[in-house]
Amino acid sequence: MSENKKYTIVVKSSRVEVSESVYRAYHKEREAERYQKKLIHQFELSLERFQDDGVNVEFSITRFQPSIEDMLIEQEQFLKLHIALDALTVEEWLLIHKLFFNGKSERILAGELGIPRMTLSDRKHRILRKMRKVIED
Repeated sequence: MSENKKYTIVVKSSRVEVSESVYRAYHKEREAERYQKKLIHQFELSLERFQDDGVNVEFSITRFQPSIEDMLIEQEQFLKLHIALDALTVEEWLLIHKLFFNGKSERILAGELGIPRMTLSDRKHRILRKMRKVIED
């Protein structure tokens, strides 16, 4: 019975007959677009939307700002990280920098250095333990 059913979509203000697969793909895309618009609207922060929803703008802005306590904790953590990095030898610092700041994988870096990946992994863990000890002291 579905063989006799006609499928149409609107193209430039005209209805055009299409196959069932084109019809389903078209509507699947439209539903995805509607869903995206709904998500965008849900997370949109605009003065007009706040006014429409009766939300106090000052409250909404401060709600998304980190607290002073959070900022101080983050500053202290950065300071401790820098102290721990300063405690490393040049070779240790370079290894950590390449792995964590440049995003190289252990496999690629081990290949570049001409050492087994497990040797590199052991060095990395030893350095991280050293840094943890500096941070905790």
